[in-house]
Amino acid sequence: MKELDLLLTRYLRERFENAASEEQAAFVQFLELPDPEIAGYLVAGDVPRDPQHAALCRALLQSD
Repeated sequence: MKELDLLLTRYLRERFENAASEEQAAFVQFLELPDPEIAGYLVAGDVPRDPQHAALCRALLQSD
């Protein structure tokens, strides 16, 4: 999905390098999720059960 690509690359460009190591690790783990699941979190507004992924989704959406 183009929307996911935009959100994820913007986060990488603008925030990943300066993020805490825990957030960086959560991002790497998050990318291993199936695309439909990621889309549910970032486009449909679903909330991940994993607290680190939930915080990451908030950060990804703030980068928008």
